[in-house]
Order: sequence, then C-alpha cells, then structure tokens
Amino acid sequence: MRISIFRILTPVLVALMLFSCENPDDKVFAAFDVYCEMVVNGAKPLALHYPMEPKEVNKLWEQFEERAEKHSVQVFREENFPVTLLFPSEATLGKSVVIIYKGDRLIQYEQFKSDLAAYKGKDAKQLEAFARRFGRLLGYSTPGINELLQKNTPYRNLVSFGVGRQVTHLYYGNVKEASSFYKNTLGLVRLDSSQFAIGSNASIELHVFDENHDRDQSKSTAIALLTDQLSEWYDHLGDKGVPVKYPYKKRDGGPHDGFVIVDPGGYLLEFEQFKQHPENELFMAALAQCDPVETKVASLNFYASITWTYHKDLLQMQKFYEEVLGFQLVADQGWTKIYQTSSSGFIGLVDERRGMQNYADDKAVEIEWQLSDWGAFDQYAKKFWQEYEYLNSSLKGPENYIFDIQAIDE
Repeated sequence: MRISIFRILTPVLVALMLFSCENPDDKVFAAFDVYCEMVVNGAKPLALHYPMEPKEVNKLWEQFEERAEKHSVQVFREENFPVTLLFPSEATLGKSVVIIYKGDRLIQYEQFKSDLAAYKGKDAKQLEAFARRFGRLLGYSTPGINELLQKNTPYRNLVSFGVGRQVTHLYYGNVKEASSFYKNTLGLVRLDSSQFAIGSNASIELHVFDENHDRDQSKSTAIALLTDQLSEWYDHLGDKGVPVKYPYKKRDGGPHDGFVIVDPGGYLLEFEQFKQHPENELFMAALAQCDPVETKVASLNFYASITWTYHKDLLQMQKFYEEVLGFQLVADQGWTKIYQTSSSGFIGLVDERRGMQNYADDKAVEIEWQLSDWGAFDQYAKKFWQEYEYLNSSLKGPENYIFDIQAIDE
C-alpha cells in the first residue's frame, strides 16, 4: 500500500519546505505538489493553489498541467474566483487561482459558482450557507469553516465564549429520595444542596417537579457515567438492590461495554466503558485527558459523563451542535453522535428509533453550559440569536430543547 507523507504534512512543515526552496518557481511547485497529493489521496475533494498574478500562471501553466498528469489529477485555471464569506475578497482580486481536482469535482464547483452568482440577496444565513458549501467542497471540517467565518464575519458560536462547565438538570417528584440515591448509593461528590459531580467540570442538578416539568413528561434522556470499573460497579449496585434495566455483558471486540440501571425518578443511568475502536479513536484521546472523579464508594470512580438526548431529526440537531454551538464531534456511531462540551462533559445525540428512550416534545431535562465570557455572549445572542428565542440566559434549540447559558461558577 502506498502511503504518502503529504497526507500528514502540517502547514508548518509545508512552510518549512517552501522556505528551503531557493528558486521562486520551486516554491510554487512544492506547494502545488502538496495540493496534488492531498487531492489524489482523498484528503481534499478539491484544492486551491495560492492566488498568483496571471502573467506568472501564463509562464508556468504547461508545467502545472504536466505535474498534474503525473499525480493523476486535473487542473483548472480560475480567473474569476467566487467571493464568499470564507476568504477576504482582496486576496483573489485580479489574481489567477489554479484549481486541482479529480472526477466530477469541477462540475460540483461550477454548480456552486453558478448558484452563488444567481443569488442577488444579502441574507446573512444564505451567505453563510454558500460559504459552508464551498468549505465542504474544499474538504474543510465544520470547526475549520467556523474559524474562517469568525475571522471574516460577525459569526460566533457558543464555544467562542469559552464553555467551562456542563450541567444536566433532572426533575423528580421526591427530590430527597433522588438526592439520597446519588449521595449514598452512588457516592457522588456533592457540589451543593442539589448538584452532584459527574465529571471534573460536569454535573447533574436535581429539581422538584414544576409547572414546566411534571410527572407525566417523558424523560427523553439518559446519563452515562464512564468508568473502567464496570464489574466492580455492577457488583456494588447489585448488592444495593438497584433496579437493572440492561445487565452487564462483556463483549470482546466491540466499541464499548456497559449496563443500565434506573434511578428513583425513572431516569436511566448507563455505566459505560469505551474502548479503542475505529469509531472511538478521537473520543479515546479526549477521554485520556479526563481525571478520575472519586466517589464515596471505596475504590470506585469514573472519569467523564455523557448526557444522551433523543431526536427525530438527528441531522438537524447535528447541524445545530456543530454550526451554532460549535462543539467538536468526537465519536460517530451512525445513529449516535457524541460531542465534547467541556473537558469531561459530553452530549450524545441519539436517533430515537434506535435508542433506549423515545423522542418527546416536552421532556424532563434541560442542559446548561457555563461560559467564561458570558457578558460578550449575552450581547451577541441578543443581537444575532433571536431565532432561538434567546431571553434571560435561555435559548430554545431544535425539537424544543431548552438550553440555559450562565456565567461560569468559579
């Protein structure tokens, strides 16, 4: 199998390689070869050589074509580069851009350019959509597109304001019973009268039923406590007589193991261990940085948590979490998408057709994120997030999810 070193070249290494070239044309072709390797190996659907003066491209065009043929890619000379929110317009004004592609990607580019030219409006959302479409064609990740938009537009996401903590709010008829369960049976560290740690910067907060959250509401959530001590926790909870929804069965070769219990209010708690697996590789790197959270149960701990939420339209929620909130997707299980929201707090979006719970319009859960720069966020949200009904530190996302945004509690 042919493995190209260019697949792992960082921008710093590329810059060093260009700096080492003595002939100016050598620098041009060194960069060109990198882009060709990225396209031929699928690292980028389509690549843009950096903008050049037209007369310089005239001089080098035959060599561009020859080198492209050797790399098994094709080139197209763009003299009228489309202006989007991704890049400053002055960067390509009056310049030629060499486009490197394979297969139908040039047709895709031309379709994009035609649609962009046909749009004469100034709607910010539509212009952002064009920018994201172009970014995807260039192989940029959603976080990468977000960063470019932040450089060139007023666009910001929740992560821009420094998310420091996640709190999951749960609701009970007998909150004292629930509090005793989390304190005594699970041995969780109590942060205040109603809040318990489920990560170094993630917690659950217990509430009594109220006018917005009553006994008849569907839970539409579950909490996973991540641990490498599944058998020990299973034995402990069995000794305590805790109801088991799904028993512990170790599975070799799978992405995760676990079991599920039921808390006094009917919420499902999943004790889970994730393992090295193709779908977990980035997730495992994130989990490796989570410090264990000790409990009052002798020698038992956990190191992170996932709040699972259940959805009818998973793609809509995924777009909201990535483009509006700006969270990093760390594990994609197909019907579940796991996002890191703080160093030890995660949200798992679940297709309700496959998950342990069903979707509900009214649900007995709310999510809170605490920000290091709440003041700047509040100003931004009041101006740009009217569509999410932002008011008094609260916003409504798709599928009626309520998100509370607070200043970080130091």
